[in-house]
Amino acid sequence: MAVFLADPAQKVLIKTEQVIGEGSKQKFLEETKTIDAVKIVDIVPSVTNVRSIVKEGKVIVQGTLHKQIFFIGTDGLEHHQAEDIEFSDLVEVEPVDPAVPVVSGMNEQTEVFVENLIFEFDPDTGQLVQKIILGIEVKVTETRQLSVAQDVLGPTIKAAVVVGEGSKQKFIREEKTLEAIKIVDIVPRLVNVRTHVKRGKVIVQGTLHKQIFYVGTDNIVHHVQEEVPFSDLVEITPVPGRTVEEGDVAQDESVIENLVWEFDPTTGRLVQKVILRLREKVTENQEIQVALDPYGPLIKADVVIGRGVAQKFIEETKTLPAVKIVDIVPQLRDMTSIVKEGKVIVQGVLHQQIFFVGTDGLVHHLAEDIDFSEMVEIEPLDPSRPAREGMNQQDHSAIENLVFEFDPVTGTLTKKVIIRIEVVVTEHQQIRVQDP
Repeated sequence: MAVFLADPAQKVLIKTEQVIGEGSKQKFLEETKTIDAVKIVDIVPSVTNVRSIVKEGKVIVQGTLHKQIFFIGTDGLEHHQAEDIEFSDLVEVEPVDPAVPVVSGMNEQTEVFVENLIFEFDPDTGQLVQKIILGIEVKVTETRQLSVAQDVLGPTIKAAVVVGEGSKQKFIREEKTLEAIKIVDIVPRLVNVRTHVKRGKVIVQGTLHKQIFYVGTDNIVHHVQEEVPFSDLVEITPVPGRTVEEGDVAQDESVIENLVWEFDPTTGRLVQKVILRLREKVTENQEIQVALDPYGPLIKADVVIGRGVAQKFIEETKTLPAVKIVDIVPQLRDMTSIVKEGKVIVQGVLHQQIFFVGTDGLVHHLAEDIDFSEMVEIEPLDPSRPAREGMNQQDHSAIENLVFEFDPVTGTLTKKVIIRIEVVVTEHQQIRVQDP
């Protein structure tokens, strides 16, 4: 984990979500139904399957209100009934800057929650009336690259700091024969793009997906799709003072720059020429202290609340039908964490693969899992803002050391593992940063 504390006058390039606009709304739902009951014990609501899409100046929100109804039936027993109500609504979004409107294609974060639920039940008729108020809050953002000023007195945020970028043109030519008299259209798009950062460069792999619409020799419009795999190497120009290393993250922004085709209706020969623009931005997750500006761009940031480190020692002794231990390969799996008041509870699995020469002279393999948990005290950056439940955490646990002792006479294997558990507690906040 890099901690980047620079001179206040220094600036750094980050990729972040800039807040374009926000909006909120209440949604009222009412439902009347008849139920074979003499008493309603409880109704437990929750919101699931929320989907949203940004349109011009607004966000369309859809979802499902899931309810679990517990009631005493006419048979005197307690029953349970689940039901779903689909809902949708339109939330107007107020732009942060009137000069930058909300438009289709921007990103959104939507939260829908149950503000209130009341019900009225008539045991004589079994009529149940439910009235629910949903709260809908939307935030529209756009992924942008900002040059932000740093300040050792400003808040510490975790950010994707740009360490380099590069671009390259990729030319793809393909020839095929179709039973066609005319090409109506060819619609291309890039799918399954994967990247891997090497020293000073990025390996890009993906698929050029094309849908070809043509009029066949039968005078009917036909459709054929094809996949063209591609790969290339993009050289990355680092920002001054930085290097691009394996382990950094590449963010792909590749696009299709141009597609032209030539078609000969007499032979059905179709030649397609596609130019791709491979654009790669390499970032590194860092902690930086940023300068604030009440008039600067508004961004969504993971503000660091505190950090904590602990060591977990695990010792285990077991007996194996072995004459020699070849190797023990440890790995951390299924790591989960939860923030409590002033601490983080970390749980996980220590997975080990043991390779040994058995008493039969053959090499054997044994896999085993050891569950573990640990509580990490969090040291807050600001004593007035301690870690509390509901905040986010990022786990950076790793195996520091593993040693073992083996007695070939008794087959006794003793393993000692030290796990370094390092967590950072953050909180989603909106802050205005200085953009020099």
